Amino acid sequence: MGVYIVTINIKRQVEEEWLQWMKQEHIPDIMNAGFFTSYEIFKVVIPDTVSDEAVYQFHYRFNSIDDYYQYAEKAAPEFQRKHSEKFLGKFKASRAILKKID
Repeated sequence: MGVYIVTINIKRQVEEEWLQWMKQEHIPDIMNAGFFTSYEIFKVVIPDTVSDEAVYQFHYRFNSIDDYYQYAEKAAPEFQRKHSEKFLGKFKASRAILKKID
Protein backbone atom coordinates (compact mmCIF):
# COMPACT_ATOMS: atom_id res chain seq x y z
CA MET A 1 0.00 0.00 0.00
CA GLY A 2 1.15 3.53 -0.70
CA VAL A 3 0.04 7.11 -0.91
CA TYR A 4 0.39 9.53 -3.80
CA ILE A 5 0.57 13.05 -2.35
CA VAL A 6 -0.11 16.14 -4.42
CA THR A 7 0.67 19.46 -2.75
CA ILE A 8 -0.89 22.54 -4.32
CA ASN A 9 -0.14 26.17 -3.52
CA ILE A 10 -3.16 28.04 -4.88
CA LYS A 11 -3.67 31.79 -5.16
CA ARG A 12 -6.17 32.89 -2.52
CA GLN A 13 -8.10 34.93 -5.11
CA VAL A 14 -9.22 31.67 -6.80
CA GLU A 15 -9.08 29.34 -3.80
CA GLU A 16 -12.84 28.91 -3.34
CA GLU A 17 -13.53 28.33 -7.06
CA TRP A 18 -10.56 25.96 -7.32
CA LEU A 19 -11.52 23.89 -4.26
CA GLN A 20 -15.09 23.54 -5.49
CA TRP A 21 -13.83 22.40 -8.91
CA MET A 22 -11.42 19.94 -7.26
CA LYS A 23 -14.21 18.40 -5.15
CA GLN A 24 -16.90 18.34 -7.81
CA GLU A 25 -14.96 17.50 -10.97
CA HIS A 26 -11.23 16.82 -10.72
CA ILE A 27 -11.12 14.36 -7.82
CA PRO A 28 -14.21 12.39 -8.93
CA ASP A 29 -12.62 12.04 -12.39
CA ILE A 30 -9.38 10.79 -10.85
CA MET A 31 -11.16 8.33 -8.58
CA ASN A 32 -13.35 7.06 -11.44
CA ALA A 33 -10.22 6.23 -13.42
CA GLY A 34 -9.83 3.25 -11.06
CA PHE A 35 -6.21 3.47 -9.94
CA PHE A 36 -6.74 4.67 -6.36
CA THR A 37 -8.75 3.15 -3.51
CA SER A 38 -9.48 6.32 -1.51
CA TYR A 39 -8.43 9.90 -0.99
CA GLU A 40 -8.31 12.66 1.62
CA ILE A 41 -8.01 16.44 1.31
CA PHE A 42 -5.98 18.49 3.78
CA LYS A 43 -5.44 22.22 4.11
CA VAL A 44 -2.14 23.25 5.67
CA VAL A 45 -2.91 25.48 8.65
CA ILE A 46 0.49 25.48 10.40
CA PRO A 47 2.66 27.01 9.26
CA ASP A 48 0.23 29.60 7.99
CA THR A 49 2.24 31.89 5.83
CA VAL A 50 1.10 35.44 5.35
CA SER A 51 1.18 35.11 1.62
CA ASP A 52 -1.29 35.25 -1.19
CA GLU A 53 -1.39 31.45 -1.40
CA ALA A 54 -3.21 28.68 0.46
CA VAL A 55 -1.62 25.23 0.62
CA TYR A 56 -3.52 21.96 0.20
CA GLN A 57 -2.50 18.32 0.12
CA PHE A 58 -4.37 15.54 -1.60
CA HIS A 59 -3.59 12.00 -0.46
CA TYR A 60 -4.59 9.27 -2.91
CA ARG A 61 -4.17 5.70 -1.64
CA PHE A 62 -3.22 2.81 -3.90
CA ASN A 63 -2.77 -0.92 -3.33
CA SER A 64 0.45 -1.42 -5.29
CA ILE A 65 3.11 0.78 -6.83
CA ASP A 66 2.07 -0.68 -10.19
CA ASP A 67 -1.33 1.01 -9.75
CA TYR A 68 0.45 4.34 -9.36
CA TYR A 69 2.70 3.72 -12.39
CA GLN A 70 -0.33 2.85 -14.50
CA TYR A 71 -2.03 6.06 -13.36
CA ALA A 72 1.11 8.11 -14.08
CA GLU A 73 1.39 6.69 -17.59
CA LYS A 74 -2.23 6.44 -18.69
CA ALA A 75 -4.20 9.11 -16.84
CA ALA A 76 -2.07 11.70 -15.03
CA PRO A 77 -0.97 13.72 -18.08
CA GLU A 78 -4.56 14.48 -19.08
CA PHE A 79 -5.68 15.31 -15.53
CA GLN A 80 -2.68 17.59 -15.04
CA ARG A 81 -3.29 19.28 -18.40
CA LYS A 82 -6.91 20.08 -17.50
CA HIS A 83 -5.88 21.48 -14.11
CA SER A 84 -3.10 23.56 -15.63
CA GLU A 85 -5.32 25.01 -18.34
CA LYS A 86 -8.10 25.93 -15.91
CA PHE A 87 -5.83 27.58 -13.30
CA LEU A 88 -2.85 28.64 -15.40
CA GLY A 89 -0.43 30.84 -13.45
CA LYS A 90 -2.45 30.56 -10.25
CA PHE A 91 -0.89 27.48 -8.62
CA LYS A 92 2.27 25.52 -7.97
CA ALA A 93 2.24 21.75 -7.58
CA SER A 94 4.59 19.14 -6.21
CA ARG A 95 4.14 15.41 -5.96
CA ALA A 96 5.52 12.56 -3.85
CA ILE A 97 4.93 8.88 -3.22
CA LEU A 98 4.89 7.42 0.29
CA LYS A 99 5.45 3.73 0.87
CA LYS A 100 3.93 2.13 3.96
CA ILE A 101 6.50 0.41 6.14
CA ASP A 102 5.29 -2.59 8.14
